[in-house]
Amino acid sequence: MFKSRKQKKAINLVNPAYAPGDAFTKIYDWMINIGKYLLIFVELVVLGVFFSRFILDRRNNNLTDEINDQIALLQTDPWRTNNILYGNYQKLLADIGMVKGAQKINSSVVSEIVSGIPSTLILKSFSLNGNRVSLHLLAGNLEDVKVYESSLKDNTHYSDVTFSILKEDVEISVAVSFNLVQNVD
Repeated sequence: MFKSRKQKKAINLVNPAYAPGDAFTKIYDWMINIGKYLLIFVELVVLGVFFSRFILDRRNNNLTDEINDQIALLQTDPWRTNNILYGNYQKLLADIGMVKGAQKINSSVVSEIVSGIPSTLILKSFSLNGNRVSLHLLAGNLEDVKVYESSLKDNTHYSDVTFSILKEDVEISVAVSFNLVQNVD
């Protein structure tokens, strides 16, 4: 009557024959489902770091070249000379700023004394210590020295005017010292 078809016997490898509650099964499922994505993500991160290394190395090399160019510029002789010069100016300005508060400004007194020296006398040295002024002058003749001496002695701003004259071959060396009567400001 009816013939039954024979069923072929086959092994289905897609459906596993193990129990789904087994620890090995859970690990295997996690590796198949989640682990492969985690592995792909880690590989992408590693590739990103690898390629970013090229970009960062190029930037580093450009920065190194720029620094080396600036160092070469700073090692030139004009730059070194200017650096020393302006460094000394900065130190001088700092010293002036320190001294400025504790010291009297004598520029007007110095200007008055120097401008009072006749043009026939040559000023070699000038010293102002408190209210005491010392000058070293060179003169061509004694008449110029006498005129300058009388002008200093007649000036009421100066006291205790002393002259010391030494005649050398052609020139006359004159040492002058006097006290300032007015306050030095």
